[in-house]
Amino acid sequence: MMVRTTKWVPRAAAVLCAGMLLAGCSSTSDGEPTAKSGGDGTTAAAVDPAALDTGSYPTSPAPEFSRATTDNIVEVEGQRLAEFTVAPFEINPELVSGKMPTMVMRSGKNLGAVIGNAAGDIASNNTMLYGYVSTAATNTPNVTDSSRSVVNAVMRFNNPEDAAKTARELQTQLTTVDDGAGIATAETIDVLPNTLVSTRENSFQAGPEVSVNALTPHGDYLLYTWAKAPAAQKEWTAKAVAKAVSLQGSLIDKFPAQPTKEQNGGKSAEFPMVDQNKVLIYAIPEEDAQAKLGDDLAVYGPRGMAHRSTNPPLTYKVLSETGSEHNAVAKTAVYRAKDDAGAQKIAEEFTNDLTSQGFTTAPSPQGLPGATCVTMDTAQGTSDYCMVVNGRYVGEASGLDNKKDVDQQISAQYLILEKADQDA
Repeated sequence: MMVRTTKWVPRAAAVLCAGMLLAGCSSTSDGEPTAKSGGDGTTAAAVDPAALDTGSYPTSPAPEFSRATTDNIVEVEGQRLAEFTVAPFEINPELVSGKMPTMVMRSGKNLGAVIGNAAGDIASNNTMLYGYVSTAATNTPNVTDSSRSVVNAVMRFNNPEDAAKTARELQTQLTTVDDGAGIATAETIDVLPNTLVSTRENSFQAGPEVSVNALTPHGDYLLYTWAKAPAAQKEWTAKAVAKAVSLQGSLIDKFPAQPTKEQNGGKSAEFPMVDQNKVLIYAIPEEDAQAKLGDDLAVYGPRGMAHRSTNPPLTYKVLSETGSEHNAVAKTAVYRAKDDAGAQKIAEEFTNDLTSQGFTTAPSPQGLPGATCVTMDTAQGTSDYCMVVNGRYVGEASGLDNKKDVDQQISAQYLILEKADQDA
């Protein structure tokens, strides 16, 4: 479904939109997979390939990706880390409105966008390797209303000593230097004896608010949690931080991190494959390699997709239930369910969710009647989404103020998925 997000704009729950052309898979004489008619009454014959307008987009899968290199290993590891970073809705089910920063942190400098500029310098000086951060708030009727929100971040360092040193230096910075938000007061949370905690109270249009910073060294990792609520709900922030640290500590222990040279006996370990499950080859690539600042050209699991979704809990639930464990994000998004029924469910659930948010049905692209498209006028412009299903795969495309381009994307995506391996 669409990665409805703060930064991607191919879906994932609001990411992109949804279209449906259910097809099975057979083989050509040379063994290359090709689509055949599906089981929902829509057949490949209903598509008119000659009428499809694909613009300048590719219509065949990309060449297989190789292993990560020293040029992109930070992005690949950060993308993999997303699946092992607790999403805000897991901390509190009301935290469903995605915010920035939600992103791969490609260096310590990126921490400046999370905590403040000085924090970026501190993390960088202590050789932070990479990280991932996810942010969400409760929904409020008006943007000026007070809300509750959480920032949850995981940062990897070379060793436990560097992680712990960074935590101490950040705590000192927060509690002694006014970065414009006021000096924080050092405190404790009794159930988190190894966590450095500080709080601030500030007044805003909606009223006084309290925020909590929590820094927890955890082996090679530093866990950072920030929680904010109306001042009268300070206890909520402490509970949110405690829940986040509890969940994040156990989850990060499962992350199969790429070993450093030091951890591998002084030799570089073999880097992971960029697309080890061969699903990214089916997504339409971005023309600009830096279009999404390290968050695309990626494969994410259900939690990774949920971070950037407009409906994180639904995205996580649907992708988990349908066995869509490996999902590609580039200019378009591609979901691969465990079976054809799962793909159909992804498209239907994501489309229904969009219409519940105010999207209305839009025309399918010429020659592709099975694609499902929806549209809605937003403050940023007219948002268009289209989805198409082919066997186990769902393709998703989206854009602002350019329905023709979205139609071209999903038409090209359909032709790519015609060649997808349904037995992968």
